[in-house]
Amino acid sequence: LTAAVIINKRRRSELKSLVRVIQQEQYNYSDPLTKFLECLYVNFDFEGAQEKLHECKLVLQSDYFLCNSTDEFMENARLFIFETYCRIHQKIDISMLAQKLAMESEDAERWIVNLIRGAYLDAKIDSNHGTVIMGSNFPTVYQQVIDKTKDLTIRSYQLAANIERHTLSGAL
Repeated sequence: LTAAVIINKRRRSELKSLVRVIQQEQYNYSDPLTKFLECLYVNFDFEGAQEKLHECKLVLQSDYFLCNSTDEFMENARLFIFETYCRIHQKIDISMLAQKLAMESEDAERWIVNLIRGAYLDAKIDSNHGTVIMGSNFPTVYQQVIDKTKDLTIRSYQLAANIERHTLSGAL
């Protein structure tokens, strides 16, 4: 499941739920993929996430079903790392990012521009100082209410159906 959420860009909406499940089940189940998400989204440990990413690559390459998706997983996982890094930090040095990406500064700047466009981040690049300056991007109260109540109708219907089934089975 973790690999599917990271590989498939359409499943990004499930990431928050997956991280919640990983937190709840970390004592029962753990592997490099779940540890990667835990390092990145729970502990915000970017160095730990990069170490786990190397372990993930080894695990994916040895997995019969996922070996063909290793490159796509690695690219999307790197994007997760740097999107999260950009969301946390206010000012980011492009040369530092270029060094971590093993790229030239100009290439890193182009890569960051594409990352900002793709992630819809509120940011500006200051080429004079060689930094990326992040804007504040807080969800509105309206958006927070929508996110919290998104599945409320479905969950209420399922609860009512379970109660009805329970009362019918108790009556028999």
